[in-house]
Amino acid sequence: MRFEDEWRKQTERLDKIRQKRREEMKIKEAAKEYIARQGRYTHPDGKFDRGGRWYPSDKEARDCCARIRYPSRGYPYSYLVHCRSAQHVAELFGVSRGELLAEVKKIRKEEA
Repeated sequence: MRFEDEWRKQTERLDKIRQKRREEMKIKEAAKEYIARQGRYTHPDGKFDRGGRWYPSDKEARDCCARIRYPSRGYPYSYLVHCRSAQHVAELFGVSRGELLAEVKKIRKEEA
């Protein structure tokens, strides 16, 4: 019985470590994507209509997009600009904006 308790504790501990590493990797991936989008190396998934207005695809759109001005001929890139923002990328990857920006700062410091 004692061996089983110790085994369960060790398994739970390892599960917590694995979960933490998965979260860290998700934050790093989000930070890399944010930096790439800001540098225009990657682009949000979406399409332009005939009027030159850009709209995000269903897989790109998130709840945060609902608060963004609807594109018009005068402001055709309102969604595109938003989909490159830290808030949007954070929601896309399921991390907090603060964690994302902290990781971006860390990456930029390492590259400098």
